[in-house]
Amino acid sequence: MSYYEKNITIKSFLTLLLIVVIIGGLYILNLINKPPEVLKSERRTPSSLPNLTLQNILSAKYMDEFENFAADNFVFRDKFRTVKAAAVFYLFQQTDKSGLYYDDLVGLGKFEQLNEKSLREVAAKIKKISTGLKGMNIYYSFIPDKDIYAEKNYPGFDVNMALTILSNELQEMTLIDLTDTLSAKDFYKTDFHWNQVKLENVVFKMGEIMGFNIDISSFNPVKAGEFQGVYSGQLALPFYNDEMIYLVPNDPVSIYYLDEKSLKFQQGDIYDIKAFNGQDPYDIFLRGVQPLIVLENPNSATSRELYLFRDSFSSSLAPLLTSAYRKITLIDLRYIDFSYLLDYISFKEGSDIMFLYSSLILNNPWDLRIR
Repeated sequence: MSYYEKNITIKSFLTLLLIVVIIGGLYILNLINKPPEVLKSERRTPSSLPNLTLQNILSAKYMDEFENFAADNFVFRDKFRTVKAAAVFYLFQQTDKSGLYYDDLVGLGKFEQLNEKSLREVAAKIKKISTGLKGMNIYYSFIPDKDIYAEKNYPGFDVNMALTILSNELQEMTLIDLTDTLSAKDFYKTDFHWNQVKLENVVFKMGEIMGFNIDISSFNPVKAGEFQGVYSGQLALPFYNDEMIYLVPNDPVSIYYLDEKSLKFQQGDIYDIKAFNGQDPYDIFLRGVQPLIVLENPNSATSRELYLFRDSFSSSLAPLLTSAYRKITLIDLRYIDFSYLLDYISFKEGSDIMFLYSSLILNNPWDLRIR
């Protein structure tokens, strides 16, 4: 054997040995590595090991589920996700990764195009609710995705479609168009939610049409800390933190949550400070996911009441409206069926009703529990 051939053989052996060591090492690490209970960066629980049955094997279900289990529980998983994301954006110069993008103005975001059929179905459900509410002042609006304020023209939220369809379908209600009250700076850079301290223009526009005047500067700002929103974890790239500041009203506002176990209202706090360090920091506002919430302000200048049909965006908006209303009832129909609503609340004639939804609902009408 020549020196050249011998050298090639040694290199081949060392290459093979290196591959075996890497694969074997990863295999051993995965055996001794304790699977995470929660994938914190993605805010979800990892896939569990599927049941090994003959039926699952024959249907290929076992391998599909095992593939998801292996991917979720693989050692150094987040590091590999970061490498992949970096390759997509910096090596291959792509504008997005699985629908997620980065923009200099709005930060991280996700392409979320409006579905016309879904939008019409949401309008039909709103109309169905309002039909039974007589003698009320009914308003509606939508919260555009932050991609419409991006530096680049991304194929996302279609404002004209939303305005056209909703105004045609909900002609008997009053539209409050919030599009021009918002800008890129009014949303968190790493999350899809708007920033409470940036909602002065939104509150002013609502007050202009609904007949109230609120001075946002009268609220006391409190810094909760820095956080990274849902998009940061999904994208898997290192990104700067957002700052969470919440506004505390001067009035003695009482708040009551419908307890899902006792089915009775229990008093609580407007801001859940512990939730800021939990899985979703945005849950600091009104405890996050809640079917029914009642805010009462005995010092309100009027005896007016507001019924706010909402999604998660209104969790940060509602506390800012407390000085204008004696009572505000927040209703999230994703977590309570409309047919059971009158078991817990009653609608006071002459009150205001507001339907305020983002694309979370506009693209997912089936989430609204309206029969």
